[in-house]
Amino acid sequence: MWSEIAASNSVLTPQRFREAVLVWVEKPHTINRRLTGVVQLAQHKLVNLDDEDMCSFARSLEDEDVNTVLSSHRCCSESDTDVLRAVCGDCGPVLLERRLLPKQMNKFEPVHEVVLVTKDCAMFCNMSKGSTLSPTFSYRIRLDQDNRIHLEHLSNGNSTDTPAVTWLKEHVLCKIFKWASSKPIKSKQVVVSSLRLTPIEKYSRVYFNLKKKHGAHLCKIWPENTDPLKFVYEDIAIASYLITLWEQEMEEDNSASPSFIDVGCGNGLLVYILSAEGYKGMGIDVRKRKIWDIYGPGIHLVEGAITPSSQFCEYTWWIGNHSDELTPWIPYLASRSRADAKVFLLPCCPFTFDGKYQRQHGGMSQYQSYLFFLQELCSTMGFRVELDRLRIPSTKRIALVCHPTLNHQVSASQLEEARSNFVKENIATMRIPERELECRHHLHEDVHDSDNFLHTFEPRSKVEAVRNCTQLDKNFLQVIVDRTAKYLLQMEPVDLSEIGTAWQRGGRAPIEGLVQLLINEELQKLKHQCGGLQTLLKNHRHVFEVHNGYASLRIPLAKTEVSMQRSGKRCNAGQKRTQHKECWFFKKHPQGCPLTDEECLYC
Repeated sequence: MWSEIAASNSVLTPQRFREAVLVWVEKPHTINRRLTGVVQLAQHKLVNLDDEDMCSFARSLEDEDVNTVLSSHRCCSESDTDVLRAVCGDCGPVLLERRLLPKQMNKFEPVHEVVLVTKDCAMFCNMSKGSTLSPTFSYRIRLDQDNRIHLEHLSNGNSTDTPAVTWLKEHVLCKIFKWASSKPIKSKQVVVSSLRLTPIEKYSRVYFNLKKKHGAHLCKIWPENTDPLKFVYEDIAIASYLITLWEQEMEEDNSASPSFIDVGCGNGLLVYILSAEGYKGMGIDVRKRKIWDIYGPGIHLVEGAITPSSQFCEYTWWIGNHSDELTPWIPYLASRSRADAKVFLLPCCPFTFDGKYQRQHGGMSQYQSYLFFLQELCSTMGFRVELDRLRIPSTKRIALVCHPTLNHQVSASQLEEARSNFVKENIATMRIPERELECRHHLHEDVHDSDNFLHTFEPRSKVEAVRNCTQLDKNFLQVIVDRTAKYLLQMEPVDLSEIGTAWQRGGRAPIEGLVQLLINEELQKLKHQCGGLQTLLKNHRHVFEVHNGYASLRIPLAKTEVSMQRSGKRCNAGQKRTQHKECWFFKKHPQGCPLTDEECLYC
């Protein structure tokens, strides 16, 4: 018989419960963090099975072969095996066979699991008893007439005080209840399921092997100032996706191994991994990185600029991995290089052919609107576009996978005209009035020059611009600091306990309010710095405290207080760095510095 483990509070509606339990049925890896995904093996529509039979049916599954148990319940016609309809009660019960895939393939084996879906109920039975990826006992999740979710297990006399039971109660039941209690989100956002274009089992195996082969080694030798954990494992995931996609296409089309060009390759890590796995290709970027020398001579990385007339006919795949300003140019260049060229785009910062992209679709984010723009662009360039969501540590993880349409009714000259017209019209209509001076790929300011974009195109400068306010005139910076501090000192203290104290630090103001203190000339100087005024204030952390978009004067910390916040080694280094700086409070604060000379970190 079924024994209850726990029950939730009332859910929002039965329909929300059905949608929530459907996520657990189809995407168990959203809760079970040991899983990388699931492979659906088979679906069967059942007959002659009611709620009273579920207990004996579950016990039979635990003891016998699935096909033997199904022999008396399988429907002759299994055309209608829709899981959502089954849980809604619109059709008979549906039984799913699936394989749960582990993240750690060296520790766990895949699990063969059977899921029985009936009206407002889903039962789960682990057929691989030796694996702990999923509970080894049968359990079910059902919605009762009291509108509460009940978690039950098939009682066999054993104790229910086990880690698996606790996990089901504290994680699975809680998450399904949370989903079932939330209101549906009405949005125009593009919803793309992950890894929809590649077989999840093959991808998981490739990713596991590449991670084991390259991960620790690359993190150890990483010479850049960026976080190796993010960049290394993100590019390993992207390489795994491409390799899985390519292997699948080679099997289906009986085609040769693809070649690739990574445009705007940056650190060249993706090129290194793909080349190390036997794929011929190159990476090109306007600026060489330090890590290039570590890869060795076998990795083809080129320091150079891409222009609208560039052609690389020897490569079948064009890759744009966070290529920023080059992203819209890649489909254009690929389609002009060869008729069967394919494109993989993983866009991040939104750019058009001539500067920053301006959102054109209401009710959605800049990023989502940019995806629509890129889909239209790629279609115009002669590609069939499909979207997929990668599993990478980034919020910008929707990729565009583009294959040539090979429309024989459109001549090469017609396609070239369509490409050129799209670029010229886009340059003319998307040009923003006051573009950023540091736009890496830009054309001349005259809109009529859009007809000559092949000749007026200017690649990014080889020298990377520093835009963190540190290169601005020191006198200019000091004027802004003094004016901002004076304004904050005149404000009422936020903390009422500070009123009447001997030393006043003033109030707190939003950054957008402090921007109003600047004149137009000062605004123009800060406009092209990343973060603007907020970055400037953060750079002067000895004066200001910036948090959640608000700024206030900092209460100076004594050396002993700083020592408690830092490790000894870092503290000593910090003191050496600050001893040569003048104490702003000593010179500019009406009451001076509240610390003595011995206590203050500054001179």
